[in-house]
Amino acid sequence: MDSRPTRPGSGVTATTLRQMNLRTVWSVIEGGHPISRAEIARLTGISKPTVSVLLEELLAIGLVTESPDTARDPSHGAVFFGPKPDGVHALALDFGAHRLRGVLAGPGAEIAARRDVDVRGLPAPRMVSAAAELAAGLVAAAGVDAATVRHAVAGVPGVVDRHTGRVWQALNIPALNGFAIAAELEAALGVPVTVENDIDLAALGENTHGTGAAAESFAFLSVGTGVGAGLVLHGHLHRGFSGAAGELDTAFDPPSFAANDPCAAAILEYAAQQHAAALRTDGTPLTTELIFDRARAGDPAATTVVDEVARRITAYIAVLAAVADVELVILGGGIGLNGDLLLHRLARLAQERLPYPPRLEVSALGDGAVLTGAAALGASEAVEKVIRERTKAAAGLELR
Repeated sequence: MDSRPTRPGSGVTATTLRQMNLRTVWSVIEGGHPISRAEIARLTGISKPTVSVLLEELLAIGLVTESPDTARDPSHGAVFFGPKPDGVHALALDFGAHRLRGVLAGPGAEIAARRDVDVRGLPAPRMVSAAAELAAGLVAAAGVDAATVRHAVAGVPGVVDRHTGRVWQALNIPALNGFAIAAELEAALGVPVTVENDIDLAALGENTHGTGAAAESFAFLSVGTGVGAGLVLHGHLHRGFSGAAGELDTAFDPPSFAANDPCAAAILEYAAQQHAAALRTDGTPLTTELIFDRARAGDPAATTVVDEVARRITAYIAVLAAVADVELVILGGGIGLNGDLLLHRLARLAQERLPYPPRLEVSALGDGAVLTGAAALGASEAVEKVIRERTKAAAGLELR
């Protein structure tokens, strides 16, 4: 990991090696601050003189700050290093059918500001305008320099074409179908934009800051207005060849899909067909929230519906277990978060159905999983952009 001359034809240039070393030192500072120069050298295996040079670069580009930590070293006042809170920022967006959620994140995905806006029924171009307005509001609320915002990550329902940036099968937001949202957001926000499937981002959020952090391979299964899954295999998000990994609905043919779909609309249809009289609400709309509340109170009909929800979710877990053999399935979404009623039912059904059932848990991040994943990815990309610019500029100066 140390700075050494590179051999011609080795495939590693001095610029590449510098980038690698800067990333390595940054990751140690980000993950264990405040931290001393000697500790960085010990943890990275990079020599102390080289660590000093790299720290000077990170200080110069505004990623790192230094200060004496008298609590850790009261006698000598040694200098310790940590991320500079206002050095670089990323924008994270979560496009929903009704709300557009946004956060401005600093180093380590620390949240500097958060806001939501109503986008119900808006056409796709107006959603992009709303995102730009939301971004400006977040920057103002955080009181940071807009120039420090270096990247944006947007989570959308549906399949994101990795080549064109267009969205397909966005059933919850039909206005986004076929829309080149990546290019439009880049033009509106003025920064590079990564567009990801929202459930994939939720899985990333669980991997970095949630229940999945301790698992090598897991699936995030969101059950709410729709059903989707995000796969983290051996520590890495698995998007699939076309970006459609986790679109589990396609695993069922139409007749079996109708009988196994656990989304809110399908469950309400089942409840209306099978238990309409017992679940009568005297004019109040029947919702899945109401069904789960009644089940908690011991209502027999509602309890039967919850049993059916568990059976249907188990069918989806069986697909994940058969294909990926994950050690953990994390439940999210408006229905999936009802762990008090679902987890023991699912564990029993999975044990009966599967030879190697995965462990089951409820998301620790709740409805913030998508934004958490987007913030983590965005912050990482923002730092990467700053490091690449620094090393390329330095390489250009050295060639003159």
